[in-house]
Amino acid sequence: MSSSISETINKAFVRGSEWADKDDLLDVVYWGKQVLALVIGIASGLLPAHGLLAIVMYVAISTLVAHYYVTQFQNMDEEAMGGFFEVAKEGFGSALATFMVSWIGIYSCVHHS
Repeated sequence: MSSSISETINKAFVRGSEWADKDDLLDVVYWGKQVLALVIGIASGLLPAHGLLAIVMYVAISTLVAHYYVTQFQNMDEEAMGGFFEVAKEGFGSALATFMVSWIGIYSCVHHS
């Protein structure tokens, strides 16, 4: 059975938490990527980052942070989670959309006013 939201949030910030259900950890990765995408999008819009370089930078940072979080911070076996690409693709599309909207919106407001 899935944990409550508050239990999951508490476990998310504790190094090496026990995750009885890998889907709970994948939910944390999903929402973590959403927050990270928003932060990187705002930073990229303020900097001003351009084109493919900004997108590649976001994908690299997002993927590496999620991988580090699962394997190092939570001490989970990558293979138990379904492998590297399972963690990397968790929430990828919606987080990329969050990044793009925040990046373009902030960039347009700050640099084309």
